[in-house]
Amino acid sequence: MKLSSNSNPILTSSTFSLQPIEAYVSDFFYREQLSIVFIESGYGKGKINNGIFEFVAPSVICINETEHLHLDKSVPVQGKILTFSPNSIRSYFTFENLRKFDHAFTPEDIHLALYLSVFFQRFPQYIGYVQTSDSIMKQLNTTLEQLNKCSKLHHSSSNLLIELVAPIKRLVQTSLSISEVIITDSSFEIKDVLLYLHNNCKQKITIPKLSKQFHINRTTLSNKFFEATGETIINYLNKYRINLAAIMLRESNYSISDIAEKVGFNDTAYFAKLFKKYMLHTPSGYRQQYVTLCQVHKADDLPE
Repeated sequence: MKLSSNSNPILTSSTFSLQPIEAYVSDFFYREQLSIVFIESGYGKGKINNGIFEFVAPSVICINETEHLHLDKSVPVQGKILTFSPNSIRSYFTFENLRKFDHAFTPEDIHLALYLSVFFQRFPQYIGYVQTSDSIMKQLNTTLEQLNKCSKLHHSSSNLLIELVAPIKRLVQTSLSISEVIITDSSFEIKDVLLYLHNNCKQKITIPKLSKQFHINRTTLSNKFFEATGETIINYLNKYRINLAAIMLRESNYSISDIAEKVGFNDTAYFAKLFKKYMLHTPSGYRQQYVTLCQVHKADDLPE
């Protein structure tokens, strides 16, 4: 990658490097590194290998060691680029075993590898670029500041790197979920409502609150949402929350009551009832089934 003559790294450590986007010309490529480009201002067109997209701040771009990123900036772009190697997260993580989800991985390894999948999995709706919000970008910058302090104190940075990737993973899941919803023609932007539901699912959401947020009559809002998605707002929101809970049950060690709270349920019993309705298992039964499946995969991989 070429640097301009006046480029200076913000921060470089033994495990990662953080530099301003402005320090670079338009091409980004790091061999043997994962890269996150944080676009804080500006817009234009981008290209990741052969995939073309339009970008606008605030947004994030994740690329792996085989991908070349080119930004054609319509206006000046400001932001940062973070690069790190997989073994910064786990010493035995490699590009190869992350791509294959190695059967020798523990449940915790799988949990981390799923976060890092934003660098490897590619779909027509996601080629590495995802738009975010000012509040999430602020959160990401706070974590970058903590990473800076962590490096100065020579502490491990692996947890903070995952804290950066985790919200990006949720953004990608949100983007893919929205793209899967069949939206009928409508002058009302249902996608904006879906994005709001996804980004605020942990909060208490009511139809009156939504109607006020989008300046639309509550009956009209409910009718248009159902016409566009085939779901009532509450059913859609509950299903989305349960899907998030299922991911947390598979990928974390949080208690069931903590997970219920994290996805927006104050009543653990009601959460358990809804979970069984949609997933056909209790939360504890679902988690145990996943753990058992992981153990079977590991046993299958053992030499005879």
